[in-house]
Amino acid sequence: MPSTAIESRQPKISVFRSLSQIPSVSFPARLDWMLLAVCRQGEISAIIDVAPRRMGPSSIMVLRPGHIISQCKVSQDFDGFFIVVQEEKLNEILPSLHYVIPYSLHYNANPIIEITSEELETQTLIYEMLQRQLKSSEQLFNNMALDSLCEVLFYNTLGIYASRVNENKPRSRRDELLSNFIDLIEQHFKQERAVNFYADKLFVTPKHLSAVLKEISGKTAGEWIDHRVILEAKLMLRTTGMNIQEISLALNFANQSFFGKYFKHLTGVSPRYYRNKLSEI
Repeated sequence: MPSTAIESRQPKISVFRSLSQIPSVSFPARLDWMLLAVCRQGEISAIIDVAPRRMGPSSIMVLRPGHIISQCKVSQDFDGFFIVVQEEKLNEILPSLHYVIPYSLHYNANPIIEITSEELETQTLIYEMLQRQLKSSEQLFNNMALDSLCEVLFYNTLGIYASRVNENKPRSRRDELLSNFIDLIEQHFKQERAVNFYADKLFVTPKHLSAVLKEISGKTAGEWIDHRVILEAKLMLRTTGMNIQEISLALNFANQSFFGKYFKHLTGVSPRYYRNKLSEI
């Protein structure tokens, strides 16, 4: 099936009043950005992956990279907005997985929910602040302000979805496995990067663990572990005065060279290059 992605050359955070304003998108489209859509009036209908979906007034939709949108139609009376955030940007400012995973799985299967007038007002306020900040690109500390607004947007949206999840509803064994695995990663990722370690703790085989995680989350056990280690490494490179040797030791790498190869393999750049590029922003 032909598809067009939202190209990564676009800014890391963007806001739009209509789908037609989002550059380089035609349908069907495979997203490689995080997309938040807010409908205040009118409606949007589309096929998302293989399921027909409809957004009505006072509703929001969150789509992660990888979703495929086709047959998208927007009513003439539509009023709303779209916020596009590059996944790398979210990873930079939101390194913790512990609180995110249970609810992200929920909204992955339920991307559209209705919201209250107060929730709609808050989402609109954040959108307007982002819009103003994006117009002030030369302002001192602008990038830091955008990061903070993006963090507010993410946690506010996550809070809305979390409030819709029935905490008393029993989770499936697969969901429990993922949740317990993420908890173990948070406890041990600085010391342990072997899938066998986590599988033993969960009393399953490494093959079974990776297969279940891949099916319900899109990542294998090894990919989740690498993801968490890299997020922590980026956070330390961004926010601490530790040198690269000290960071490599803190993350339990044998030496700086091994850490550098690991980091570059997963990000495409060296730790030093990553830190130096941040200093230029």
